[in-house]
Amino acid sequence: MKHLRGKTVVITGAAGGLGSALAKALASEGCHLALIDINQRELLSLAEDLQPSKLRVSCHVVNLCEKTDIYKLPAELLAAHQSINVIVNNAGMTLQKSIENHNAEDWQRVFDLNFWAAVSMCQTLLPFLRQQNSAHIVNLSSMAAFHGLPSQGSYSSSKAALQAYSESLRAELSRDGISVSCIHPGAIQTNMIMATLNESDDLEQAHKNMMLAQRFGVSAEFAAKKIVRGIKRNTRSMTIGADAKLLKLASIVFPGLTAKLLARTYSRFIASS
Repeated sequence: MKHLRGKTVVITGAAGGLGSALAKALASEGCHLALIDINQRELLSLAEDLQPSKLRVSCHVVNLCEKTDIYKLPAELLAAHQSINVIVNNAGMTLQKSIENHNAEDWQRVFDLNFWAAVSMCQTLLPFLRQQNSAHIVNLSSMAAFHGLPSQGSYSSSKAALQAYSESLRAELSRDGISVSCIHPGAIQTNMIMATLNESDDLEQAHKNMMLAQRFGVSAEFAAKKIVRGIKRNTRSMTIGADAKLLKLASIVFPGLTAKLLARTYSRFIASS
């Protein structure tokens, strides 16, 4: 999709750090926007920031963990926009807990948002994408999909599932002129960890991890620009950040060594806690 001007883009998790950066980057490309989030106040604030652009911007307060909420979206979206050209499945969450301490509800909650919400969004809006000469789906996976990370079992698993889903979806939709991009960011300077910080096994270590992400992660604006460029180039897969590139390479070239290093790091963390 070389030209984005005039296209309508649906963004989930739009009120978050990366979501809002994506909205602003796409608005600068001349895109109309359908912003989806559960946080109404932040969603409306973002819409106000975008309104001077004179683009069509609609807000949709949706609990993406409830399929019935997603099934109501087509009517709302088409009431505000003439068409749907791009879906960006950006909404996500993480839990910093050991596998042992993950309960069934934890697994369900993470998969509902990170995986099933994206699947339901694609399934529900696919008929409208098919009506376009060209369309695009962007799924936000993670570098955690390349190798299961300790204390990130549900997050790594859900993002790996989203990667495999994206690959299947791409193969099936290629003949219909619908492109699929799977994005694998490393650390990004956002507050995603904050939402579940108090549920962490070790609150002190979780704070340290958050500070590391803030210090060494790429900015949300940088990641958003890379993703928009990927949409325009119909990029199949993209890693963002040196950490993501390194983990991908290590997991392919040195899978055994990568596993040992991660196990050793986790053992040291447990010993010091």
